[in-house]
Amino acid sequence: MNPLKKILLTIGLALLAFMSQAQTPEHRVALVIGNAAYKGNPLKNPVNDAVDVAASLRGYGFTVVERTNLTTKQVGPTLREFRSKLSPGSVAVVFYAGHGVQIKGENYLPAVDAEIAGEEDVPMQSLSTRQIMDILAESNTRMNLVFLDACRDNPYGRSFRSGSRGLTKENAPSGTLISFATRPGGVAADGDGRNGLYTSVLLQQMKLADQPIEQVLKRVVAGVKAASKGRQEPWMEGSIEGDFYFGAANPRPAQAAAITAPPKSEGLALDDLRQQQELRQRWTTWQASMKADFEKVAALQAEPDLLVTAWDRFLDNYKLKNPFSDDDERLRADARARKLAAESDQRRRLSASSKPNAVAGSTALPATPAGHLNAMMEAELRRLGR
Repeated sequence: MNPLKKILLTIGLALLAFMSQAQTPEHRVALVIGNAAYKGNPLKNPVNDAVDVAASLRGYGFTVVERTNLTTKQVGPTLREFRSKLSPGSVAVVFYAGHGVQIKGENYLPAVDAEIAGEEDVPMQSLSTRQIMDILAESNTRMNLVFLDACRDNPYGRSFRSGSRGLTKENAPSGTLISFATRPGGVAADGDGRNGLYTSVLLQQMKLADQPIEQVLKRVVAGVKAASKGRQEPWMEGSIEGDFYFGAANPRPAQAAAITAPPKSEGLALDDLRQQQELRQRWTTWQASMKADFEKVAALQAEPDLLVTAWDRFLDNYKLKNPFSDDDERLRADARARKLAAESDQRRRLSASSKPNAVAGSTALPATPAGHLNAMMEAELRRLGR
């Protein structure tokens, strides 16, 4: 083959491979967790935070592993599912909202059913950020973005030997950028609205699809500081190579639209909107019924086993997801927490009733007073003429 043709062929093949790679969609995977229904110190917003962040990420092409009110038994399966979806070169996002604690320089995210009496209980009943970082490092991802709205005050602090508040710094793998809801050792607000303060600002900035992630996070810092009047300041750690946009990987400037003739108008069709309105009204009625039934079960005065049955019926009757509201998710989470409390109460009562407090098999009748017994005998003797 002519040397010149060989060189041109090589260049052509290289350009073809480059163009093919440039047109391949970026592989995006996210792990999203929101923990709210803690036994001793429940939170208001983390489930909403997780649901809203997951929806936003799906809109940007992410495959999302979503969990709300993660239990101890679910930690392992959740991490395995997340790991299975990652591949070399992926962009990984991790979002967590809920309680977070630090012990001896390690950050832990407790499960909602954790029963923590001291520091020793935490590692076995929590999701460790070290576990997440190890998975990201072993998966050879291209870029990792970690958002931790987990700096609520430590609910177990009184039983800990150390008095550390908030989370500590992370030793993250290369190519990882971590955004904390507040500075290391600080405490973040749960928020008064639907979302926590940090997450509410993050969600707004994620809508800027054509902004690089560094600019998005700078806006998050400014927004949270302004809203909290300086009491809460998000914190960033780590670094990444290359660019990341929630929207297109290489945003292009908007082009002026070509001027064309207007289409022929055939009248405005509104039938689909009327159908949508009717559908929304039906779901609103369904949601009101769900709330009424929840309050009915919550007000029920009954033994623990009957309460467990009542909550099971409620959860079985309201399985569907309301596409127009998240109130049903909050009610289901609250119902599950109340069911767990009733089951715990039931076990305690069964344990107490199983302790022996009388001679086994005894069926003795109540004793008759001695004086009354003597009087009865004298009356019988008189009857018999003795």
